[in-house]
Amino acid sequence: MNFQSIERALVELLPQNNAIPRAAYFIRFARHRMRAAAENLDDGFSLVMATLNRKEFLSCAVEAVVANTQAPFELIIMDNASDDGTGEMCQKLQAKHPGVVRHVRLKRNIGTNAYALGFLQAKYKYLVCMDDDVLALSKGWDRGAVDAFQRFPRLGFLAMNVIQDKYTNGAKHDICKYTESTVSDTTIEVGPTGAWFAVTTRAIYNEVGGFIFRPYKPYHLHDGKYIRKLSKKDYFAGILKKAFVYHATGPYWAAAYGYNKMWEVKYERNYKDFLQLIDNVQIDEVPSAQYAQAMVIKAEHPYVAALVNLSSDGLVAKPLYVG
Repeated sequence: MNFQSIERALVELLPQNNAIPRAAYFIRFARHRMRAAAENLDDGFSLVMATLNRKEFLSCAVEAVVANTQAPFELIIMDNASDDGTGEMCQKLQAKHPGVVRHVRLKRNIGTNAYALGFLQAKYKYLVCMDDDVLALSKGWDRGAVDAFQRFPRLGFLAMNVIQDKYTNGAKHDICKYTESTVSDTTIEVGPTGAWFAVTTRAIYNEVGGFIFRPYKPYHLHDGKYIRKLSKKDYFAGILKKAFVYHATGPYWAAAYGYNKMWEVKYERNYKDFLQLIDNVQIDEVPSAQYAQAMVIKAEHPYVAALVNLSSDGLVAKPLYVG
């Protein structure tokens, strides 16, 4: 008998740990929805990033957003009670980008539930759910997202495309599971969509009831449940084909940067089959953020011959542009 699991289950049933926080959230969400309905929302993007003890990834993710977002935006970092110096780094990033980057420290780790809380603080028309391991990003992604929502009236959830290489599949399914739909020069791959870097509108988010909030289930599939809500209202989800992120997900990147403990925290409960994956990884080289950016550039421009030659420290050669 697993007494630890029994104890955890009993703790979750305590009103102060689950029922009361959920009730408080529903009240806040209802008030938020009423205010949003009465306001004219500013065009722009509210990005919410949940993080826990991955400060190296986090700093790269923030700089990728700041460097490649052209529309008005804010970036809200929901810190799940990190204890590795993430809080101090967030304070520096907030000071470096005043009025843009905002650090919110939570009292305990609530995992992906942090996105729901972050969206309650958002001020712009478009809401972006972003993982802290998105290390590189296409410039102009925001313009592409706006075009997509304007051209596809029933679009509800739009992820950026991902780089797939020897280190990661970016959490994207096999291409055979997608069908392409094109309007003007915007192509969406309709099919399984994850929240690695995904956009919805505040109006749609409020209409369908937002993300599920279950504080004592830190790593439930918030994106899949949101997409099911959308489908009931006849919205669809898809991937913007020509805008890319480097989503450094998977056991190789986690092991290469020493995030083995975070891997265990994420998968020890509901996805135990994933636990052993990180133990089987052999680290030959440590890829860098520069490598991730080079791969995004290569994907964006078919005419780019990118020299992705990793040295022992993960640096890459400058991409060559050939006409």
